[in-house]
Amino acid sequence: MPEDEAKFWEQTYVSGDYREHWEYEVPSQELVAAMATDLAPSDGTALDIGCGAGRESVFLAECSLKTIGVDISPKALEIGTERTQAAATDVDFRRGSFFDLPVADASVDFINDRGALHLVGEDDRPQFAAEVARVLKPGGVMFLRGANEEETKEHFTAISADSVDRHSPSTAFSRGPILPIKPISDSGALRANLVVLRKLKND
Repeated sequence: MPEDEAKFWEQTYVSGDYREHWEYEVPSQELVAAMATDLAPSDGTALDIGCGAGRESVFLAECSLKTIGVDISPKALEIGTERTQAAATDVDFRRGSFFDLPVADASVDFINDRGALHLVGEDDRPQFAAEVARVLKPGGVMFLRGANEEETKEHFTAISADSVDRHSPSTAFSRGPILPIKPISDSGALRANLVVLRKLKND
């Protein structure tokens, strides 16, 4: 990630501006539903990619998952750590980039992505997908949500079937349907898509 982008995200958390855009008081209801359906093993390892202030990282830990939260902003990770302590649970917060995750190969059962990939342009998505494939165990799941085509504007790159299939090939992943959702933050809702990807097991 370019240094100016890293500075932007850090300033957003230092100033508190994140609360006006994507902060949310409770974990997203689609993630709650995913945990209710046992999409991730209860004794497994979860990675919250682009975890921000850690709201969903804390929830995953409360679901008995060994949880790693990765974000580029030290201030975001500081806020996440405070939330973890308040919830009396444990999250392993690590500073890092989408493109160079500080996570061991084939060590993760479940990746939570709430609005990370839609910040990545098409040219950089192959590297993002390669990192996801590297850290996921065979049979592991990526739970992906991001802006749809109507919400792209100048801020996002849509999560679409074409893009997902192009960067997450069927030789490495199986893909569920692209489903419309409206992830809700304290400031409102975003028209988005949800998809579940599963890394294929070795023969």
